[in-house]
Amino acid sequence: MKKLAFVGSFILLLFLLATPAHTSAASVFEHQNTVIPADQTVDDVYVVGGDTEIEGHVAGIVVVINGNLHLANTARIDGMIVVVGGTVDQEPGVIIGDDVYNLSLDGPTQTSLLIGGGLTVGLWIIQLGIVILLILIPTLIGLLGSKKMTIFINRFSAASWGRLLYIGILSGLALAAISALLVITIIGIPILIVVLLGFLVSVCIGLTVISYRVGELIRPSEGKPVWFKVMMGSILIAAVISIPIIGWIVLLLIALLSLGVCVDWLAAKRKKVKVPQA
Repeated sequence: MKKLAFVGSFILLLFLLATPAHTSAASVFEHQNTVIPADQTVDDVYVVGGDTEIEGHVAGIVVVINGNLHLANTARIDGMIVVVGGTVDQEPGVIIGDDVYNLSLDGPTQTSLLIGGGLTVGLWIIQLGIVILLILIPTLIGLLGSKKMTIFINRFSAASWGRLLYIGILSGLALAAISALLVITIIGIPILIVVLLGFLVSVCIGLTVISYRVGELIRPSEGKPVWFKVMMGSILIAAVISIPIIGWIVLLLIALLSLGVCVDWLAAKRKKVKVPQA
């Protein structure tokens, strides 16, 4: 309940900032230094950009943004106190009926907020880029190579996904072991880059197959060309991947399934019996 009250008061403060400044008969809302005398009782106090001194009785909450709060020994606050960007100074004898929240925007705090905000924005940009690529790359593959892609897609049905995922997991473990060995030696780093590029290509090709099969299940894609079904399926996959935590798990499964598709195709190519020359 306290957290809900804190959030509610903050939203109310933003609403008040978005509307013309006003002062009701029972509350105080100011953009300057404010004093509540000892003989005065108000419901709430909202002060932005100024210091506040309270000597009297506040029946509700006190919110001070970008200013300092001083509580005299005669002050009585029934609700909670929220101070952002300033300090709270209280004399002995002050009566506070709820919690005090004080967020000081000093150098270390600003640095922490900047780093946290930068990481949040960075992760959001990375996720947005992944979502765009998940839609764009399979659609382009389906558009540029529709005939060959149709032949390739027909090799894999939705019923074989379990087997392909199993192949992808084994191939992924083998690929991880090989990558770990290549990282140890400097000579192996260029080979590792080639291996990772091959993995990315296999994921793109496998993702196109998966997107096509998913797009077939969507009714608006019935009778549409290959690239349209791939686009519809990739949009649905991208929407699922955007879900926190679950999306990363789905992305991992899609990567392993895509790897299984390519490994299975390469294995089938090797098993083809060559016609002996006369």
